[in-house]
Amino acid sequence: VKEFAGDWDAIWENILLRAKMKKTLLEYAERYEIPDLLEAPAVVAMNDEFHKVSDRVKEELGVLDPKRIFFDWEESLKRYIKLKYSR
Repeated sequence: VKEFAGDWDAIWENILLRAKMKKTLLEYAERYEIPDLLEAPAVVAMNDEFHKVSDRVKEELGVLDPKRIFFDWEESLKRYIKLKYSR
């Protein structure tokens, strides 16, 4: 990734961000009893959303801000759950 060239701290932050997202996905699946959140369709959709959010944050701020990316991604996850799994 161009933005990470030679910036090991940025690479590590991105790894931690992705781990936090996976953990959050698991927590939501458990909390709301939606095991399908851990299946391929939801995981792929939320990974795609991660890339969209990252691009949007980079465009808005000029940098990849992990806190902002996570916040926006989690909001997308909430919307996804509401759309796909509201009972």
